[in-house]
Amino acid sequence: MANPATLWARTLVAALAQAGLRAVVAAPGSRSTPLVLAFARHPKIAVHSLLDERSAAWFALGMALAQDEPVALLCTSGTAAANFFPAIVEASLTRVPLLVLTADRPPELRESGANQTIDQVRLYGNHVLWSVDCAAPERQPSELALRNLCTLAARAMMVANGLRKGVVHLNLPFRKPLEPDAEDRVAGDLTLPVITSVPAVSTAPTLDEGSLGGLVNLVEQVSNGLIVCGPGCTREFPPNILKDLARVTGWPLIADPLSGLRYAGGNAAVVASADTILAASPAAAPRPDLVLCLGALPTSAALNSWLADVRPPHLIQLSPAGVWADDSHITTGFLQGGAGVLQAICASVSRPAAPSAAATWWLRAEAETRRLLKAGTLAGDWFDGAVIAEILEHLPDDAILFSGNSLPVRLQDQFGMPTGRRLQVHANRGASGIDGNISTALGLGMARPGQRLVAVVGDITFYHDMNGLLALRRLGLNATIVLLNNRGGGIFHRLPASEHEPHFTELFLTPHDLDFRHAARLYGADYRLARDRAAFRTAFQAQMASDQPGIIEVPGDARGDLRQRDAIISATAEMLDGMALAQETGGNC
Repeated sequence: MANPATLWARTLVAALAQAGLRAVVAAPGSRSTPLVLAFARHPKIAVHSLLDERSAAWFALGMALAQDEPVALLCTSGTAAANFFPAIVEASLTRVPLLVLTADRPPELRESGANQTIDQVRLYGNHVLWSVDCAAPERQPSELALRNLCTLAARAMMVANGLRKGVVHLNLPFRKPLEPDAEDRVAGDLTLPVITSVPAVSTAPTLDEGSLGGLVNLVEQVSNGLIVCGPGCTREFPPNILKDLARVTGWPLIADPLSGLRYAGGNAAVVASADTILAASPAAAPRPDLVLCLGALPTSAALNSWLADVRPPHLIQLSPAGVWADDSHITTGFLQGGAGVLQAICASVSRPAAPSAAATWWLRAEAETRRLLKAGTLAGDWFDGAVIAEILEHLPDDAILFSGNSLPVRLQDQFGMPTGRRLQVHANRGASGIDGNISTALGLGMARPGQRLVAVVGDITFYHDMNGLLALRRLGLNATIVLLNNRGGGIFHRLPASEHEPHFTELFLTPHDLDFRHAARLYGADYRLARDRAAFRTAFQAQMASDQPGIIEVPGDARGDLRQRDAIISATAEMLDGMALAQETGGNC
């Protein structure tokens, strides 16, 4: 008779594989032994081992984000499961499909003072779509019990990868012995039950005819419209459909750096400089009569503030998963629909493709702002925004670029202009935490072997996840980490608290004076220090040609960087004033 834990684990793993699971990230431990061994012996599931649970969770999130399909995350019992929590929160908010498997003590050991036992039932609260405290393995399970286990696996995969993707948690108690019996090891494959079918869920919702007709009529009536593509937009709406929508409506299309559209290749006329334009002169931008919002809330605080101030008469959110994204509470209509809705609009709208007056203004402001940015970041003083421009200038096609929180992703929004190359740009903007950023980036790289991976992180973010660097050597990953070191929480210089010294430096800025070259040596990465533009360009190009992971540290001056940013915004404001004057005088000023 097979060890009950072995039979149970192999049945579950076989069912998960049949439901489509292809990868599991596992942290070591004892109570999870049956599942680890079951995964290791299954030919269709790759097992990635990371030592630290927190890093493992973020790594799995990165893999799932890159593949847009569930990745399993496995740990032993106790506080190991609690270390998954931050990444689960992020996955929940960004709708990344994760299947969390936490091994647990059996019911008779709970609430008994047993070692390494905590309450793991519904541990992650409302941050998961579904949570199940599974039954412990039985010595002689009935066919019904095993079919139930198979169905559980299918349902877990279906929910995690459903209309609204997210996290599913299976808490799995095991009794000792945890290892296969001798006869199990000799007998080879056990006879396992097989799922004959996997439940299916539609991922292409459509509006009812009345709602769709009303939306089409509204779009046809409004010439002064605006399309805002927030983070994750192209996960739900393909770039070609978005470009078609902009073409048939004549509306400008604002592309967040994380939308998937700004770096989709080609020469699409997207607005990438909205953050700079609206920070410089929000009153100059044409007030839209209708805004169509797709994806999550934009990264740009200036864009979000502008929309809240102008309060367009019609602001429509379109989301296939039914996820609300409006922290200013200015939405006038919410529609649950996907790419098919946009295709219907494109097929129905009869307006000529000529750009609207608003689109003409936006595209001209975009062109002039890009010119100013190029002069300010590529030819002006060396500062953190110039680092972003240099990276984009020298990244190969189809590279992966991960922007850390909280300053790098904002720099990416303001200074990351399209280069014509196709890039995959990601960041953890669900909860916007600085924890786990390195591990997430490396997970992206693991899921996309052969593609160049560059992660841009600040020094505090780097410090928070140095453990994640172990995956470089342990899993044979080649990544370039650009470390923007402004010696503390430099982004806090943008807050009013910066005026309150000495408490600001002691409690917000918190300088650390760490020498990060030692971290590079510890984890087996090449180290380069780049104090100026020429040194950075040389270091980055060398790293792009290398087959070894590397860290490029860029020392910075947070106050000086902020002054440079303010100077660019001031120059943009002057340019927009000139545009307005030229329009008033018919272009003869």
